[in-house]
Amino acid sequence: MQTKRSVTTSQIKKLIESQNYRCALTNRQLTPETASLDHKHPISRGGTHEVGNLWVVEHFVNTAKGSLTVEEFVSMCRDVVRHQEATTTLKDNESMKVPHKGAEHTSMTPLVSV
Repeated sequence: MQTKRSVTTSQIKKLIESQNYRCALTNRQLTPETASLDHKHPISRGGTHEVGNLWVVEHFVNTAKGSLTVEEFVSMCRDVVRHQEATTTLKDNESMKVPHKGAEHTSMTPLVSV
């Protein structure tokens, strides 16, 4: 069993500085209130607690990523974008149709909400 290695405050500070105070996944500006230390390869999936496996991301991004690997998280985000774009396009197309007299117009409701 691996022992938990300690990461120093100065290493974390250097890490944040090397990222120009920006989220490693979104590139959004980080503040002390929004910054969160994340394991690129989750410890629960065999990752280590050492500076080479760490980066700083926005807290809500870290929460959304959970125990996913970076590749899995990015893939999921792409799926969300594709689905939302398709849903928006379908809704836009539906709203452009002129309903026949007496026909009811119904909006699409997503089957799964996130």
